Amino acid sequence: KYILAAYFWILFLSTTAILFVWICLVYLFHRLFRPAKLSEACHDVAVLWGRTLFALGPAWSHEVRGRENLPADGKPYIMVANHTSSADIWALFLVGGQFRWLSKDAMFRIPCVSWAGYVSVTRGNKNSQLQALEASRQWLRRGISMAFFPEGTRSEDGRVKEFKGGAFKLSEEERVAIVPIVLRGTRDMLVKNSGFPKQAHLDIEILPACYPVPGEETRVYAERVRL
Repeated sequence: KYILAAYFWILFLSTTAILFVWICLVYLFHRLFRPAKLSEACHDVAVLWGRTLFALGPAWSHEVRGRENLPADGKPYIMVANHTSSADIWALFLVGGQFRWLSKDAMFRIPCVSWAGYVSVTRGNKNSQLQALEASRQWLRRGISMAFFPEGTRSEDGRVKEFKGGAFKLSEEERVAIVPIVLRGTRDMLVKNSGFPKQAHLDIEILPACYPVPGEETRVYAERVRL
């Protein structure tokens, strides 16, 4: 396990360092010459980062099922996924496409995170939550999908906790689909508070899109998707 851990952290740090330099160059080029495409280009580098870790990692395999359930009409949608590990972020990058995260504010201490237009939210701060939902709304109106972990925080035991209503309220107000994504295996890949990655298979299942029902309460909608 020490050899595996050493390989993973060398891979992680070297890949991150190389792509950090790359995203800085991408940022400067697009900021100067193609500002309208800045966030899209930075997101593409982030996707490359996640996919590289899976492609070169010796202990992880993965499978993405249900791509046919992604809306094919070009309209934006809201991805919601269960959350058990920090590896969930890399896992959703395997789904592909242009989307923006809703993520806790601690992630934005890394400078390049904000370059892709990801949305920051401070837990327990009502004003921050309202601002985050409004920023998410603007991305949807620009035709860019959003990604939420509606449990709000990682599940310690793997059970899917109660969903918060933000993503579902947006779905109702903006008339966009919710696309549920089930992540299986990320909890075994990176165990919380452990520096030792484990051999694991990641199964990503994209479920059929869900839509709000007229007159349905937001909490009922959220629970329908959760179940």
